[in-house]
Amino acid sequence: MKLLPIVYVTDMDRSVRFYQLLGFKPSTVSEFWSQLEAGSGAMLGLHGATGPLTPGTQVELNLVADRPLEEVSRLAGDHDLEVGREIRDEIFGRSLVLTDPDGLAVQVNEYRD
Repeated sequence: MKLLPIVYVTDMDRSVRFYQLLGFKPSTVSEFWSQLEAGSGAMLGLHGATGPLTPGTQVELNLVADRPLEEVSRLAGDHDLEVGREIRDEIFGRSLVLTDPDGLAVQVNEYRD
């Protein structure tokens, strides 16, 4: 069994691009459904919304970084992605929060060894 979080989105193309920049590769893309995968076997479904969304309520999403958070933050800046919260220390390591095109907070974690 694999976990497949589903995020409801208002603009499929814009959302697919956002998650591609974070390392996901689309395996299926259509106007109403896209499935993306990452090398670690992680999967993410994007479902087209049929009406307006309340920002931040469509799902909670946490990703584990495969590179230093400074690189993720720099990538976000290079592509005008919204940073919801800069890198901060956590009990498990560090985290950074990005905001996807529909206002969903996406926490990117970097764990300590």
